[in-house]
Amino acid sequence: MLRVSSFAQNQLLQTNMASTQAAVSNRTVQISSGKKSQEYTNLAQQTLGLVNLQRDSVRTEQFGENIKSTKTRLEIMENNLSTITDRITNLLSDVLSGLNGSNIQEIPFETFATSFRSEMTALINAQHEGRYLFSGSLTDTPPVDITDPAYTPQAGLPGVFTADFDYYQGDNVQLSNRIDQDATLTYGITGDEPAFEQVLRGLAYVEYAGTNDDTAVLQEAYNLLQTSLDGVSALRSQIGAQVSVLDGATANHVSYKTYVDNTISGIEDIDIAEATSRLAFDQVQLQASYISLTKINEVTLLNYVR
Repeated sequence: MLRVSSFAQNQLLQTNMASTQAAVSNRTVQISSGKKSQEYTNLAQQTLGLVNLQRDSVRTEQFGENIKSTKTRLEIMENNLSTITDRITNLLSDVLSGLNGSNIQEIPFETFATSFRSEMTALINAQHEGRYLFSGSLTDTPPVDITDPAYTPQAGLPGVFTADFDYYQGDNVQLSNRIDQDATLTYGITGDEPAFEQVLRGLAYVEYAGTNDDTAVLQEAYNLLQTSLDGVSALRSQIGAQVSVLDGATANHVSYKTYVDNTISGIEDIDIAEATSRLAFDQVQLQASYISLTKINEVTLLNYVR
């Protein structure tokens, strides 16, 4: 029974119990969630900084995705250029055999040229996620069409050797992607690179030479393919430099995101061991409050006199 003499103590104990109960409840939630608070308002002055850090974290992740997609495209390009390099090297060996051995009619140059041209077309018409990689900004258009009526690489043979880019269906716009807050990378190559034109025209010359047993045209094909080999190697170096830029940007983003995430964790997350220890202390206090309140409520004049 609550008496006037014990009212003040009773009220004080109940206030302390409510406070301790709230602390126990709060720490229980903290331990289960791993967070200091479930609402920004409870983080007081750190709220604005936390929101900015979380925004930076999301933005850094987006830059990482941009870099990842760009790097994938460049890696496909480089891989295709590597294949083209191998094919040119093999064909040069066959052409050189035809030139040195005076046995041009014994080597199936027409077959070699037709096969390589089909493969070359497929390599430059490579796609990733529905985008043609070598078409510039016209990513929905195959860059190479050797059936275009305007494309006539054998025109003027055997004596006239003129560059012909009419196979190209794309544009001259290089793609770009934002890789950092203040950095945009212009990347990739287009299908009208001189090295590509030289390969395709060189194959037309090889085919003509094989069909017509023309050593002079075969020699021009050899010279053209040799030049294209150097050009493709330069393109591979260009892509390699762009990949290096992406790798550097990735390393910076990883480092910054680690810093941001650690800072966010320092604001939001709790020390589980410390919180568990504090919870145990609060529970002991709460239990003691229950016992004290019970004792106060049991006090009567008879008990007091005794």
